[in-house]
Amino acid sequence: MTDVCDLKKRIQSATNALTTGAPVLIVSGADDQEVADVLIPAALASPRWTAWAVRYTSGLLCAAMRSTRADELELPAMVRGNGSSATTPAFGIGVDAAAGVGTGISATDRSRTARVLASPQTRPVDLTRPGHILPLRTAPRGVIEHRNSAEAAVDLCEIAGLPPVALTATLLSDDGTLLQGTELAAFARVQRVPVVQLQDVVHYRLHHGDGHVGRVRQTATRIVDVPDRSMRVVDFDDELTGAHHTAFIGSTTPAAAPTVYIVFECSHRDPLVSDCECRHEFETRRAHIATEGGIIVYLRSNPRPANQYTVQGHELAQGSITSILTHLGFTTVMVCGWPGGQDPTSACALDLTPTVRNPAYKTAASL
Repeated sequence: MTDVCDLKKRIQSATNALTTGAPVLIVSGADDQEVADVLIPAALASPRWTAWAVRYTSGLLCAAMRSTRADELELPAMVRGNGSSATTPAFGIGVDAAAGVGTGISATDRSRTARVLASPQTRPVDLTRPGHILPLRTAPRGVIEHRNSAEAAVDLCEIAGLPPVALTATLLSDDGTLLQGTELAAFARVQRVPVVQLQDVVHYRLHHGDGHVGRVRQTATRIVDVPDRSMRVVDFDDELTGAHHTAFIGSTTPAAAPTVYIVFECSHRDPLVSDCECRHEFETRRAHIATEGGIIVYLRSNPRPANQYTVQGHELAQGSITSILTHLGFTTVMVCGWPGGQDPTSACALDLTPTVRNPAYKTAASL
C-alpha cells in the first residue's frame, strides 16, 4: 500500500504553500527520466513568484485548466484534428488580460493574466488574443482520466481550496537541461519548495475526492431486520464512478477497530433479497458481524466504461472503501478482501486518519 503518512505530509505541505501563493513542484516519470513542473496557483499568482518561475524554467508559462472551463472562456485548442486523444492536454490560443496590463510579457502582466484566468467571474471578453499566457486544456476528471502533470496541477489547486487553474512551466537547470535526481532534490531544499509526486495526487483523488467534494456521498441510512438481529445499512453514491455502494454495520462503534469484509456485486441485485451468486458469501459475512461485530462493504459495479480512467479497477475500489469507512467515522480497521491483495482471505490493517480537508475557493483580494 501507499505510505499514507508520507503522502499526507507531502500533500499537506503542498496545499499549505499553495494557499499562500507560493510554488510547488510536481514530479513525474521514473528516477532517470524525472520531469519536474513548477506549479503556482493562478488565483494567487504574484509578480514575485511569476518572475521566479520564469527564472528557473524555460519561461514558457501555461495556464492549465479543465477543457470545460477553457470552452467557457472560448479558448479552443491551437490545433484540431491532429489525432490526439480528447483527454490529452492541448495548448489553447495565447491570451492576455484585457485590462490592467502593458505589453503582457512582464511578470506583473503575466501574473495579472493568470489571476484573470482563474477568476470564476471572467468571461471571454475579459481576455485578448493572442497573448503571453498559453492555456493548457486538461481532462475534465483530472489525473483519474489522464495521468499527467498538467492535470495534477489543476487537481492540486482544487484540493487546496483554490480555483482549478494552475500557472505551470517545466523546471530546467542553468544549462537548459531537465533538473533531475540529486540536483532536483537540492534545488527543492535550497529554494524551500514542497515536492509532490504525480502518484500522490492520483492517490488523493482516489481516496479523498477533489478537495471540496468527497469521493463518496451518503444518500440514505436505514435499519433492516435480518435473521439474528437488526443491522444499520448506509447507502453511498460514488462521485467518481457513479456506482452505488452499501455498508452493512454490525455491533461495533467508530471508536473500535472493527474487521471489514469486502464483498463485490456479482449482478445488479440486492443481496438481502436476491438469490444471486454473491448471496452465500454475503450471508456468511452477515452472520459473523451479527454476533462478532464488524462491517460489510458491498461494492457495486462501475457503470462507466473502464477506458475513461487511467487507474485499475482495484484502485478505484480501494478508494471507495477507504472513503466509505472514513465517512462512517473509523480511523483504523482490519480489512478482509482488500482489492488487489495477494490473499483475499487474510486481513490487513488500514489507517484511515483523515488528511487534507479544505473549504471553498479562495481568491486574490483584488485582480
